[in-house]
Amino acid sequence: MASLVHQFTRVVRDEITLFFAFSWRDWSATLIPASIFAIGAMRGADDTPRHLATKYLFLVAWMTGYIYFFNLLNQVTGFEEDRINKPDRPIPSGRVTLTGAKARLIIVASAFVLLGLSRQALLLPETFTWIVITTFLTCTKAGGHWFGKNCISMTLGTWAMLSAAWRAITPATAAFQGYIVAICTWVCMLTHIQDLRDVKGDAAVGRQTLPLVFGDGVARTIIAFLIPPSLGVLWWGGILQHAPCTLIAAHGLLGYRVLKLRGPTADHQTFMLCTYIFCLYLAAIAGEGLDYRQVLAVAVAEYRASDSLLRHSRMA
Repeated sequence: MASLVHQFTRVVRDEITLFFAFSWRDWSATLIPASIFAIGAMRGADDTPRHLATKYLFLVAWMTGYIYFFNLLNQVTGFEEDRINKPDRPIPSGRVTLTGAKARLIIVASAFVLLGLSRQALLLPETFTWIVITTFLTCTKAGGHWFGKNCISMTLGTWAMLSAAWRAITPATAAFQGYIVAICTWVCMLTHIQDLRDVKGDAAVGRQTLPLVFGDGVARTIIAFLIPPSLGVLWWGGILQHAPCTLIAAHGLLGYRVLKLRGPTADHQTFMLCTYIFCLYLAAIAGEGLDYRQVLAVAVAEYRASDSLLRHSRMA
């Protein structure tokens, strides 16, 4: 009996570690911003702390399925590309076989659908949208084009994530609708930054990302040109007003890095800065009406928690 318990514990530990290995790169663009946005929903929810905690745990479970389903399907279909761009990922590194990853994909997809159907199918629209978008993104030629990849897939995927983060806690409000339209538009304009770092692998598998279609220099100019309008979108959505100086400065730094700092490492850091800006303005929304130091504390606490988990997963 003790041996079975030990074996079960080891399997669970190994699977959790493997989840980290598949997904850690995307935490600052998924689990962390969703949690921050959920905090904003909690502040306006008429519910007890116990019920809010239960709802948040449900959201964490749904977000785990959200990110793991995407990572598994993306890395199963793109393992040839990962050999070039990200050889440390579980499949190209040999940590898990392609067959093993496919088996996990079936299990995770099934669990994700069941979560979407639970609680009276509360998050079924978001679940269905994410499954369709992930399949389109990873399994079709159009999903590899810069417009289909970023303007459609990433934009609708952001809607699914943030809509779930809010509605898992409390019903949608007019303010929520305004925020989410502005945020999705911002993502549509700037998420091309992620493709600057992956040119070699994207070219090898035939993707048509912005830098491959227009050339690296022109793509960077286009992205830099879109940064001021993206700030206008945040202002229109009532987001920029929460932390104008900080957000304008952060976008200025983002533009500088896009134009001046090049290479896979620098471009990866630039994209991570973009995800941190994403988290920052979500923290500003979540902390609406609070002292700015409290808003900053939310963002810092989320970042430190993520950083600690990432270090643990790498050590494992």
